[in-house]
Amino acid sequence: MNNGTSESPATARNPRTTTDELDTLKRELMKAEVRLAKARATVVSAEIDIKVISAHLKSLAR
Repeated sequence: MNNGTSESPATARNPRTTTDELDTLKRELMKAEVRLAKARATVVSAEIDIKVISAHLKSLAR
């Protein structure tokens, strides 16, 4: 039965907590984006290595 009092989460009572949470999430997102960029760079580097090695192998096979 509802007695008219509603419980709100801590973030609703304390706007500072919400700001802190948003800052933390933004920081985590930026870190994840950096990790993704590094992973993509690694993939690109590996693809280049494969092309170079394949070209070298083809030239030796002739």
